[in-house]
Amino acid sequence: MLEFWQSFFSRGSFIPHGHCYLWQTPLVWLHVTSDSLIAIAYFSIPITLIYFINKREDLPFDWIFAMFSAFIVACGITHIFEVWTLWYPTYWISGSMKAFTALVSLSTAVLLVGLIPQALALPSPGQLALANSLLEAEIFERKQAEIALQKANDELETRVESRTAQLKQQTLQLEQTLLELQQTQARLIQSEKMSSLGQVVAGVAHEINNPVNFIYGNLTYAEEYANNLLEMADIYEKLYPNPLPLVKEKLQDLDLDFIKADLPKILFSMKAGTDRIRDIVKSLRNFSRLDEAERKLADIHEGIDSTLMLLQNRLTSTLDFSDIEIIKSYGNLLKVECYPGQLNQVFINILNNAIDAFEEDNEAPLITDRINSKTIKISTIIIDGKWVEVRIFNNGPGMRKEVIEQIFDPFFTTKPVGKGTGLGLSIAYQIITEKHQGELRCISAPGRGTEFIIKIPISLKSTL
Repeated sequence: MLEFWQSFFSRGSFIPHGHCYLWQTPLVWLHVTSDSLIAIAYFSIPITLIYFINKREDLPFDWIFAMFSAFIVACGITHIFEVWTLWYPTYWISGSMKAFTALVSLSTAVLLVGLIPQALALPSPGQLALANSLLEAEIFERKQAEIALQKANDELETRVESRTAQLKQQTLQLEQTLLELQQTQARLIQSEKMSSLGQVVAGVAHEINNPVNFIYGNLTYAEEYANNLLEMADIYEKLYPNPLPLVKEKLQDLDLDFIKADLPKILFSMKAGTDRIRDIVKSLRNFSRLDEAERKLADIHEGIDSTLMLLQNRLTSTLDFSDIEIIKSYGNLLKVECYPGQLNQVFINILNNAIDAFEEDNEAPLITDRINSKTIKISTIIIDGKWVEVRIFNNGPGMRKEVIEQIFDPFFTTKPVGKGTGLGLSIAYQIITEKHQGELRCISAPGRGTEFIIKIPISLKSTL
């Protein structure tokens, strides 16, 4: 008998359960954590039941709750032993606890079967009548509320459909406006007759700006109205998750979930589109300055940024052409006395040539300053307090010496027939050297990229 109890409480020749898990730490702790949490849950349930019994003194058959509590506690202890036997193989104690749990749970099950007929007879007619009366009143109130909500939902559907139609129409107008703007922009950029560019673009920008501002201003109200209506629908769904069949059928036909998900996307895309158009219009205004007849103080950086905005479509990637990275290193420049519109023409001609060089020779050898990407670097500095120097460098294929010697000659071009007139850089040279009394130089070599250096005086007085 003594040997039995010694073997009962001893480890004997058994090995810890952790050996079955090969002592894999994640697996062991998975079982430890799971069994521990289950045990905690099992121990907390009887506490809740006992608290419930104490608060409900009129509760019949309270002893069955005690039985439930006993076998739940026993179940919790078995899970504690599951953790224990991972390291200490006292399987006799663990098995005995399981046997005790089985005995208690089986006894509870047997007693519960005999208790069922008595439990079924518990409800009193008075309580049922009162509950039924309250239920009927609640049903009546819910029907009235559902009728009101159905009416509101119908109004919501009508307003959403109306607003959606308006938004679609505005979207079409916006797309058409954007298309017209892009077409106009393309024609103006390709054309080198910049004398009339300012008037044309300014007129287009003015005509486009008014309807775009109207659409942009109304988008906020449209988003607010839509959010209010969708919020009302959410409140209805929370209050009445099981609507009347008629309402449920209407909601299914309406596909309200799709509207909730899609409408914010539509509004967001429209706002992004109008923001894009407004930026383009602003850039067009900055680019085409109506000041060709006289010099004025202007921000060189603003002109460069406006030009880059107009060329954004050419700078982004396509199926056969990767993104061109723009690296700007701007100095702390003062405003320069110049012809802003003509300077913008110089910038766009040089940048267009850089982009053309990338497009014409995608297989050009890489140079050391090029890091697996097409790059245009733009830098500005002040020299001797009198001059502004703008450098525009691209890491494209570069040019041969004989090409550089003719690059500023009128009608000279290396592009195929129909791709260029050969006047762009010639006009740029004339604008810088004659109109601004400055310098325009080109430094290039095959495989080493190309750099244009623009040097103009800050004011006419500084050149005297």
